[in-house]
Amino acid sequence: MKLRALRLSALADAPMAFGSTLAREEMFPEQVWHERSAHGASGADRVTFIAERDGEWIGLATGLANDPDHPGDPRPVLVGMFVAPSSRGCGVGAALVDAVVAWSRERRAIGLGLWVTATNSPAIALYNKCGFRRTGESKPLAHSPSIAEFRMVRDLG
Repeated sequence: MKLRALRLSALADAPMAFGSTLAREEMFPEQVWHERSAHGASGADRVTFIAERDGEWIGLATGLANDPDHPGDPRPVLVGMFVAPSSRGCGVGAALVDAVVAWSRERRAIGLGLWVTATNSPAIALYNKCGFRRTGESKPLAHSPSIAEFRMVRDLG
């Protein structure tokens, strides 16, 4: 399944950029990937956008209707953002962010949030360029507590 292959590639390429690990997700049964694919395609409580070039999947980003870390916050959250190394710096990341922003606007959201690891300078630069700002909130990365994640938000009003 293409979704599984791209997600595992993302986890292998940037293990400190995600809240999960390659070892954990390699163990997921095929059914989990089918469920992720179906839920991401539905656009109901989540949506997954895929960037494709010449039939090859080169990036993905998911929007969740609710941030699991902020259940009372009405803003959706951007998660699982990844662009293949060979396609970075070409606007793919910004296009994926724009897709999640558009989905959030369709939901009449007032804003969009995300969490990014403090060590992921290229992602931070992309999110700044896309209009996100730091909130001052931070937390340790679940699988590597010595690395901090901080929260960024973008107003959509």
